[in-house]
Amino acid sequence: MVEPVGKVKLIKNNRSRHMRLRVNPNGQAQVTMPVFTSEKNAIQFIKSKSDWIHQQQKKIKAGLTVFTSDTSFQTKFHKLKIVVTNQNKLTNHIGNGILQINIPAKFDIQQADIQQFIRNIIIKLLHHEAKIYLPKRLAELAKLHNFSFQKVFVKHVKSRWGSCSSVNNINLNIHLMRLPDHLIDYVLLHELTHTKIKNHSKLFWAELERIYPGSKAFNKELKKYQVDLF
Repeated sequence: MVEPVGKVKLIKNNRSRHMRLRVNPNGQAQVTMPVFTSEKNAIQFIKSKSDWIHQQQKKIKAGLTVFTSDTSFQTKFHKLKIVVTNQNKLTNHIGNGILQINIPAKFDIQQADIQQFIRNIIIKLLHHEAKIYLPKRLAELAKLHNFSFQKVFVKHVKSRWGSCSSVNNINLNIHLMRLPDHLIDYVLLHELTHTKIKNHSKLFWAELERIYPGSKAFNKELKKYQVDLF
């Protein structure tokens, strides 16, 4: 037990040249260290990283995915495939509906920098998909339901799925590409309805329900997803 981070796992490894820290899926901090490193030094190292450890523990508690070769994850157009290889570098390839990330066997896939590498690749892919799909789908729904808007912007933001400005510019989050189709359409129609009704009054919800029946249920379902947490 190491205060203030709780239980810690220390592992000595003949191949390790430096101490490496990670937080396991159960929230426990783990340090892999050279055989000559003392437990005292390892504990000091852990305490110096306590803020980072707490951040990771909060993410795990909130449901953040820890990516491994067994992880099931997909965007609207691609499935994630993580492959452990004998190569020396982290690489990735996109094609035929697959996002393949190659992790060298010598690396610990749960190490913080490896997890961040995977997330960064996924975010780039989400941005690419969103720029192609969302503006086109927004225009289709606008035409179908007789809405008009000014400009559409596709962004990576952490707080909202979408928004509509006072001059009817519509902002859409790249993370919409993680949602099922009916919820993507719900968000797009929600923002299009705001081009006519700038609030969440009864009139707004009635209009949204008229053009997209089941909207209140979709709104409730959407709350099961977190915008920038996956």
